[in-house]
Parts: sequence; C-alpha cells; structure tokens
Amino acid sequence: MQRRHFTLTPLGFVAACGAPTTAEQGGWPKAWDRLLIEKAVQAESQRWDPDKGLLQSILGPEYRYHTKMRECRVHPTRDSLEYALNLLEEGSQPHAKRAFAILTKILALQVTDPASKWYGIWGWYMEEPPDKMAPADWNWADFNGSLLLLVELRHGQKLPAQLRGGVREAIRHAAESIRRRNVSMAYTNIAVKGTFVTLAAAELLGDAALAEYAADRSVRLGHQIDETGSFAEYNSPTYARVTLTNLTRIRMYVKSGDALRRAAKIEHRAWLHLATHWDAARAQFAGPMSRCYGNDAGFPMWLEKGLAGRLKLANIENRTGGDGETAIHDYRCPEELVERFLKPAGVRQHREWFVAKPETVGTTYFSKSYSLGSANRSDFWVQRRPLLGYFGDVARPARTVQLRVVKDGYDFSSALWFSVQQQARVLGLINFRNPGGDKHISLDMIQNGQFECGRLFAELDFDGLPEGFEHELKGGAVTLKCGALQARVQLLGAQFGALKPQLKAVADRSSLTVTLDFKPPEAARLVRWAEIVAAYAGFALELAEPGVPLTQTAASLRMEGGTARLQWGDLEMAACARVAPAAEHQAAFSATLAGKPAPAPRLSEEKLA
Repeated sequence: MQRRHFTLTPLGFVAACGAPTTAEQGGWPKAWDRLLIEKAVQAESQRWDPDKGLLQSILGPEYRYHTKMRECRVHPTRDSLEYALNLLEEGSQPHAKRAFAILTKILALQVTDPASKWYGIWGWYMEEPPDKMAPADWNWADFNGSLLLLVELRHGQKLPAQLRGGVREAIRHAAESIRRRNVSMAYTNIAVKGTFVTLAAAELLGDAALAEYAADRSVRLGHQIDETGSFAEYNSPTYARVTLTNLTRIRMYVKSGDALRRAAKIEHRAWLHLATHWDAARAQFAGPMSRCYGNDAGFPMWLEKGLAGRLKLANIENRTGGDGETAIHDYRCPEELVERFLKPAGVRQHREWFVAKPETVGTTYFSKSYSLGSANRSDFWVQRRPLLGYFGDVARPARTVQLRVVKDGYDFSSALWFSVQQQARVLGLINFRNPGGDKHISLDMIQNGQFECGRLFAELDFDGLPEGFEHELKGGAVTLKCGALQARVQLLGAQFGALKPQLKAVADRSSLTVTLDFKPPEAARLVRWAEIVAAYAGFALELAEPGVPLTQTAASLRMEGGTARLQWGDLEMAACARVAPAAEHQAAFSATLAGKPAPAPRLSEEKLA
C-alpha cells in the first residue's frame, strides 16, 4: 500500500460546495449541516433498491458474527432506517415519500409479539429475521429504536397519521425490549443508547412505569462509571462516538431534570476520557483500546463539530463516511478540554483504571515522535487493541505499532495478554484460555477443547515506516531504526506444547512485521488443548526517539511451575503459562513497579450517580 501525508485543509475551504468560511459563520459553518445531509442522501441513494424499497448491500464470504448471510445481496434494516431519517432531514417531497415507504417496510420487520423471545428487535437484514440469525442481535432494539425516536421527535408532524402511530408503537416495542433485556451498565455504548431510548420513549408515550425504569437505569449507569471513574468500553473510537451521540441526544430531547443533570456529567466525563487519550501530535486516539474497527481515526466530522471547527482536520471534502448523523447532533466538547485536542501536551504518561474486576488499567506514554499504550490485561478479539502505538506526524493512513494473535487469518479470541508498562517500555506475556472463543469471545466458542488450525502466530507490526529503515534480528531480539523512531522487541521465552517458537522478521518497503509461530503451518492441523498444557510467549518492547539510546537493562523470564515470572529493571510481572480457564489466568496475574503494585488511578474523583 502506498502511504502518503496529507496537507491540512483550512476549515472554511470547500471549493466545490461554496460553503461559508469559518470567519463568516464561526467555527462550524451552519451550512455544513445541510451539506452533510445532502451528501449522505446522495451516497445512500446509490444503494437504493426500488424493488424491495430498502437499501441494499452485497456481502462477501468473510466471517461476520450474528449473521449467517454470506456472498449474497441483502437489505439492511438499520442502514435503511438511517436513510429514511436523512431523507426526512433533506425535506423535499419526493424524498419524504420515499422515507414514508421505508418506514412502513421497517415497521413490518420488527418482532411485535410480546410472547416472542425476540420481542421488539429486528434482524440485521430483511432476508434474515431474528430467529434465523446466529444469534439475534438484541442491540437492534437500541439502534433502531433510537433512530425511530429521532424520526418522531424531529419529523413526527410530517408523517401520515397511521404511519406516525406505527412509529410510536415500534418505539414502545423497542423500549420494552430494552427494559426486558436490562443490559449490564458495563456495556457502555448500549447502556447509554438504551438509556436515551427509554428516557425519551417514556416522555413521548407518557409511560410512567417506563419512566421509572429509565430514571433508575440512569442512576445505575452513573454508579457503573463511579466504580473506577472511567468506562468499561475504554477509549473506543467507534463506540465512544456512539456513547457521546446518545448523551447528546439526551441533552437535546429529554426533559427530565435529574436524568439531564446526570447525563451532562457523564457527557463531560466521556469527553475528558477522549481528550486525555488524544495523541494531538498525530491526531489519533492513542492506545490501548477495548473496542476498535480500525487503527486510523481518519477525518472525523463529529469530532470536528464537537470542537467547533478548531481541530482543522476534517472538512466536507475529506470527511470519513457519509456522516448525516453529525449534521443533526449538537456535539459539544467542554471548552476547558478543547486545548488537549489542539496542541501536544509534551512528554507525559497517563495511567487510568478502566474496569474494577478483574482490575484493568491502561498506560499510555506520549513522546514527541510517538505514543505507546497498553492494557495490563486483555484478550485478542478482533476489536481489541491491547498494545497499540502511533508514530511520526499527522499522517493518513496512520503509522502504527500493533500486537495481534492470529489464527488462520483472523484474530484469535482465546489468546490473552498480560503486561506492565513504564513510559516507553512494556513487559508482557501472551497465553491462552480454555474454554474460550475462536473468532468471537462468546458467539464462536471452541468446542470440546480442540480446533483445526493451519497457522497460529503472534505478530508485532510496524506499519508506515519511512523508506530506508534498518532492522536486525539477533539473539532473540529485533531492533528497528529509522528517522521516525527506534524500537527493540526481545523474546524472553516461548513454548507451545513441545514447540519452542522463535522470532522472525519480515520487512517490505514501509513495514516491518515481527512474528512468532505458536503453531506453524507444517504442524498437525488438529490442536487439542489437553495435549498442549504450556503455551505462552514473553516479550519486552521499547520505543525511543530517533538517536536516543535504547535501554541496556536485560529482561528475563523464569518458570516456577505453571507460572512465568518476568523482570526488566523495575518492571516485574507474573502470569499463568498454562492453558487454563480465564478466571485462573486472571487470579495468577500480578505486576509491580519498583517493587510496589502497579498503580490504578481514577480518571476523576467526582461522583456521577
């Protein structure tokens, strides 16, 4: 892939659209909202299927959890509902007529029988109702319910009377589904989205019982965050936006005083969380991340709007995604946090306690040339980023350092990660759980402790390196040097059953990939955990500025029964080296800095509940 730098475009410059300049309209030109809606409608209309009256998508053969649909044409319910909302926002009569038809179709696809297991939800696709999914996604009550609320709250008076009544009934079904499910408040984005749906639906429908539930839910959400001061779905670029969007919706549409005040505090905390992890020198959210769909933040219009145009990163022409959602939401970063997004704060280290049990803490080190973040414990599900770094400048695509564990081309959910970090040094261990998941942590479980596998390996990838970088593999360590940064990764010890994996390094024009094969392609395809017993790999990783000497302190790993003990100067940790249940791994882990337990500081001491 050819990489490139981009030149920041002045915020007011939109040559093709003739939008007002920043100076004319303030930080966020109001005309941009209209342009975003128009462009979203234009883009989505390319997917319109007049025969089915919904948007269409073509699915490839790749794995997707929740759905069995592969290599076929489908008609997504959520996308179509978003399209209907954007059509109503655009406002022309032909588009309104199309929106009415879409809404009629979507309402018919909801499960409305209160006796049904899938009451109140939709399938992802028209072709696959909830009872045919693998399994159904109850989040669709939250996602589609929130969209229907926006349709009603913003455009209800435009709808034909019968259709409007149907929309309100669909909202009622979705809200009741959310109440029945009563999801854990640790499921951050859905916890907040469902709180918006139930609060707004209760007020819209005059439902006193639902209002009582929603009020209690908002209190429980505050208590959940108060446990650590932060979010269980920590530093998730995708889902942080979902969370903030629904907190913004509460601010815009909910009238309940107590819920509004509580949501305002949580909204501020969410912005604080993001601002603290923003790598301003590279315009990226730094690692670690609990849930992530891509390592590059791209050109996020929602963040640009939240900062009133002062980030000067995204504009109408370079924006990432269609983004009609940004146009209709009043994103507002608290003024006292804006500067954190705009200017690098210098060299600093940030630790943050995310989850109470098991105690999960993130450490992020910000330097002039790079940032490096790690979670002290995680798994390697495809959405996780337990070890993630960025280097260089504000480049797109991003220049990254990422650790993965991959089985046959897909991230392996049964692999676990434990670590301790101090500044730019990370001491860590990869190990494996049984029982555990394959491609998904819960929806794709490995059966009977065995699985087919062509290749299982760990991969530390440096992507976006400048041409002419140098690397060396020597003595179980790989050293990298270039004009952007230096790095050294050392293998301290590894075992996978009878195998003793070793590091390999493969370089191309702009990347260096350090790999370690737990199960190489030539080994037997069937892996039985009972026969593996010991399975682990211990690493020591350090990043440094160009020209700055790397640490000379030796790192080590020694075994005590089934426990691996790692040390690197003042960093020490212990973790289970056997294939074992997750609870056993969590109980075996410990980490110290200079002989003291690694700290777990709160992001804020202010209580939200």
